[in-house]
Amino acid sequence: MKSIIVLALITFFAIPAFSQINLQQFNTERTDITRTSMLVLGSWGTANIIVGAIGQSSSNSETKYFHQMNLIWGTVNFAIAAPTYFSLNRKSQNLSLAESVKQQSIIEKTFLFNAGLDLVYMTSGLYCLEKGNDDSKHDLYKGYGKSLLVQGGGLLLFDIIMYLTNIHHGKKLYKILSSVQVSGNSIGLVWKL
Repeated sequence: MKSIIVLALITFFAIPAFSQINLQQFNTERTDITRTSMLVLGSWGTANIIVGAIGQSSSNSETKYFHQMNLIWGTVNFAIAAPTYFSLNRKSQNLSLAESVKQQSIIEKTFLFNAGLDLVYMTSGLYCLEKGNDDSKHDLYKGYGKSLLVQGGGLLLFDIIMYLTNIHHGKKLYKILSSVQVSGNSIGLVWKL
């Protein structure tokens, strides 16, 4: 009888500890994925700032406006990436199961929403290109339109990759969730051997 009680106590404390280790590992991986994505976005922003500044000052007409808009986009991308990168810390790794589910949902929805915005940017670029055909500010509209297509396309690719990466990573969380069963007024853990 004592061995059954000891086994029950070990099981009672070991399973939650095992799940917590997996949960903490999951959150660490999610933070690392976000950190890497912000490095990519920040690098893209930095490259656009440098090339845009050089291109704007050394060219004219449509090309000047293309580089000017790239400079603006680079500044915005860097302004998003840098604070996000530096805000990621150890607190975001020590989350409860409910907090982990919430954070996973937020990151997935954020990249999906951003992909939708990227399509809006690209559509705006097409509009600018078309408007440039009939407007006295031909160079401005054409340059800005081409930049919006390039930036929107690059960000769309980035956001889709990050969305799919986070969806794939989120499957690990659902594996942890599948070990919890709720029925009526009881909660149980499933231990698969």
